[in-house]
Amino acid sequence: MLEKNDALKAALVGKAGEALVAAKLLSRDIDVAYPAFDGGVDLIAYSEHNFERVVPIQVKARSKTCYTFQRSWFKGIRGLVLVQVWNVVAEPQFYLFESLNDVEDALGPRHAGTASWQERGVYNVTSPNDEQIERMQPRRNRWDRIDSKLNT
Repeated sequence: MLEKNDALKAALVGKAGEALVAAKLLSRDIDVAYPAFDGGVDLIAYSEHNFERVVPIQVKARSKTCYTFQRSWFKGIRGLVLVQVWNVVAEPQFYLFESLNDVEDALGPRHAGTASWQERGVYNVTSPNDEQIERMQPRRNRWDRIDSKLNT
């Protein structure tokens, strides 16, 4: 059998992450739609055909514990919730961010002050240390960040 290339593997992990997030939302009685075009929104959460309140969701999934943030994800998409999914294949962990301020709080002042974040608007961590993992924990399984936007 031919080995899949890295780009294909990453795409499959991304789709698996989206499916896991959708399953979590559905289990909370939140309906989910998949946009036909991915213009920065992977899923749309809504409640019982009430389209007056919808929550656009961007999912970033990884097969291990690592993460990337981009400031541009929050520009132009009002009410976006970012869901970082770690360890998609083994034991998925979900971290929910509802604003750029929330991301910067998770990064902490030292990392949010780097040239990578301040000038380029990107911060990537391929092997987070204990402090970085600890800063992410207040966002773990915070599905209420979507619930509250829908008033469920």
